[in-house]
Amino acid sequence: MKKEEDDLVSGTFTWKIDQFSNLKEKKYYSDAFVIGGFKWQILIFPKGNNVEYVSIYLVAADSSTLTSGWRRYAKFRLTVVNQLNRNMSFGKDTQHEFTAVENDWGFTTFMPLREFHDISKRYLVNNNVIVEAEVSVRKGDIKILEKETGDLIDFKGLGRIELAFHPLLEEVCLLHPSLIKCQQKRSSTFVECAFKTLGRLLHFLKTRKLTDLNQDGYDSLQLLWEELETFKFDLAWLQPHVQSVFGMKKVAGRVERMREDVNILENEIQSRKAVLAAAEIELKRAKGDLVKTEQEFKMGHVGSVIGYPLA
Repeated sequence: MKKEEDDLVSGTFTWKIDQFSNLKEKKYYSDAFVIGGFKWQILIFPKGNNVEYVSIYLVAADSSTLTSGWRRYAKFRLTVVNQLNRNMSFGKDTQHEFTAVENDWGFTTFMPLREFHDISKRYLVNNNVIVEAEVSVRKGDIKILEKETGDLIDFKGLGRIELAFHPLLEEVCLLHPSLIKCQQKRSSTFVECAFKTLGRLLHFLKTRKLTDLNQDGYDSLQLLWEELETFKFDLAWLQPHVQSVFGMKKVAGRVERMREDVNILENEIQSRKAVLAAAEIELKRAKGDLVKTEQEFKMGHVGSVIGYPLA
């Protein structure tokens, strides 16, 4: 059993689902997450997959883009979290070899709907639900998230790494020797994947400008970071830099909202200027009518005798 555990790389993804009772669609997918270099998603049927149970599955998220004949083995546990006492959470374990034909696997009868919605069970709190997926994949099966984009050259006997990544890896390995030491007892396939992923993330940070990052760019960085964490590097030195990028995403979001507010105010000013211009034209016309009418009044009535009709 210990040998089997040593051959697995594991990770956990937590999905908080808001306003669960208000969900209208038959099924919902979580955001994609990376464990062992693979993209996964959780699939849930809130009202059951044609049964009186909540149905939950694990999905190979990128199955449509994989090459023909792909296979992927995983052991996993799906859990609905008890939000009062985590030890009372409800989970089920299984394992499966994912393929193009069977790219999702899980439990159609995960939990009876009546039990799931029982307030005393504390699975549904403030209309929110928390679902977790703990996934383990074989080290030998680990894949790289993206295809190689350059020449592959051996890097310090650790594997064939893209040449563009070598200077970056040289620099960080010199400053942080533990990066190599922590991988010495792992398989060659695992180590190569680990350093390719580290190189890819460093290259991303080195070549991308914050001003050029859009939502897709932030999502790519998030996936790379999650993938890198599965390789068990000591990343304390790198984490602040990555988190600062995500922090800039929040600043960029505030800037965008402030820009929208400015645009709204500018449009409002333009609209009011147009109203004011129209009012000025109307005022000018009204003044002209007033002058004309006053002149007519003076010419027709000033000096005339005031009288009254006799019956």
